[in-house]
Amino acid sequence: MALGGKRELVARALFWTGATSLLGRLQARDSLLVLNYHRIGNADEDPFDPGVFSASGDQLNDQIAYLKRHVSLVTLEEAMAFAHGTLQEKAPRCRVLITFDDGYLDNYQIAFPILRSHGAQGVFFLVTSLVGSGCVPWWDRIAFVIKTARRRCFSLHYPAELAVDLDASGVAQSLRDVLNLYKRPGNADPERFLGELDDAAKGDSIPGTLRRFLNWDEAREMIAGGMAIGSHTHSHPVLAQLGPEQQRNELAQSRALLMEHLGIPADALAYPVGAASSFSDQTQQIARECGYRAAFSYHGGTNLPGMARPYDIKRVGVGDQSWRRFRAQTAVCRCTGSYWP
Repeated sequence: MALGGKRELVARALFWTGATSLLGRLQARDSLLVLNYHRIGNADEDPFDPGVFSASGDQLNDQIAYLKRHVSLVTLEEAMAFAHGTLQEKAPRCRVLITFDDGYLDNYQIAFPILRSHGAQGVFFLVTSLVGSGCVPWWDRIAFVIKTARRRCFSLHYPAELAVDLDASGVAQSLRDVLNLYKRPGNADPERFLGELDDAAKGDSIPGTLRRFLNWDEAREMIAGGMAIGSHTHSHPVLAQLGPEQQRNELAQSRALLMEHLGIPADALAYPVGAASSFSDQTQQIARECGYRAAFSYHGGTNLPGMARPYDIKRVGVGDQSWRRFRAQTAVCRCTGSYWP
C-alpha cells in the first residue's frame, strides 16, 4: 500500500475512534506550524501545473474555520518572534501561520475574502517580476509542455539523464519527474533545460494568457484588510542554482520593489521551491545581509521553542489530502508538535 494510503487509513482510524476529538481536548504543545498554500481554485479548469492548486475556495474556508476552533492562528510578526525566541507570552500553544506563495490572482479573488471573513491573517509571498502580469512561469510552462506533448516517450539529458514515458508512468508522475530534474542545484542554465524539453517533447506553444497574478493595488488592499506581504524573490529562481551576487540581486531587488510599491518593511522571505537543496547556508547569510528578519523553507516539519531557525522556518504544504486527514494531522500536531506530511 502507498505511503499516502497508509496515512489516510491512520487519519480515518483516528477520526472514527474519536481520537481526533480527544486529542483536541488535551494540553497543547508549544509549537509553530506554518501551512503553505499556492493556488486556490479548480485545477481541472486550468491548462497549466495542477500541482500548485492547494485547495478549492470551499475547502480553504472549511480549513480556516476548523483551525480557528482548535489552534491559535497567529500573524507573521508573532511567528517571527517565535522563531527568534523573543515572544513575551509563554503559555504553551499550537500556533498556526497561514502562508501563500507566488501571488496568483486567485489569492486576491478567493483566499483574501475568506481569510478576512474569519479575521485571520494570511501571508502572501510575491514574485515581484510577476506582479500584475499574465506571465507563464517555468513550472507552468513545463506542465503545459508535458500535458500537450506529442512525443509520448523521450529523454532529457540536462542537468542529468531522465527517460520520460508518459503512457507508462502517467502524466502526473512524469510531470513530477521533470519538475524535480529542473529543480536540481546542477541546473545552472534553466533556458537550456526548457529548450531541450521543448525539442524533446514537442508540446504545444505556450498560449497567451490574461492576467494571472495579483497587482500592486490589490496587494495594498490586502494589507489594508489585515494581510501581510513578503518576498518570494524577484524572478523565482532556484537560489542554489545561482552564484552569490545573483542571489543577492534577487533578494535585494524584490525587497526594494515591495518597499517602494507597498510602503512596508518587506523583511520576510520565502525561498522558491524551498527544498533543503534549493537554498544554502550562504543563501541564509545573504538574506540576513539584505535586511530580511526571517526566511521560510518548504521541506516539511514544524518549529519548536529553542529549536526554530529564523532563516529556515519550516512549512508544510496543504493539498492532496482528505478533510479527515487535515483534521487528524492538526490534532496530532496540537498535542505533539509533529505534523506528518
